Amino acid sequence: MNKTLIALLTAAAATLSLGAHAGATLTHSEAADQKAEAKADYKADKKAAAADYDLNKADCKANSSGSVDRACKKDAKAQTRLDKADAKVDYKSDKADIRTNTK
Repeated sequence: MNKTLIALLTAAAATLSLGAHAGATLTHSEAADQKAEAKADYKADKKAAAADYDLNKADCKANSSGSVDRACKKDAKAQTRLDKADAKVDYKSDKADIRTNTK
């Protein structure tokens, strides 16, 4: 189920990002700037996912105990993995779009 959801989200993100950049031609300096921006966004998304994990884990610890606590922490970790995977897909898609639209 999760793999299907990830594949669907990946396809949707790729489709949307391709449509946003269609027809634009970039110079090499513009492409370099956009690549740097895409990498910065990727790093920021990864840091945000890690911060969300820490908050969710602390929330689990405060509001539950025992097996419920462990399950809550596993869910938080799974969500973090999904968020990081989405960030990576977006980053790779952005890089591919930039490469396609560069003169």
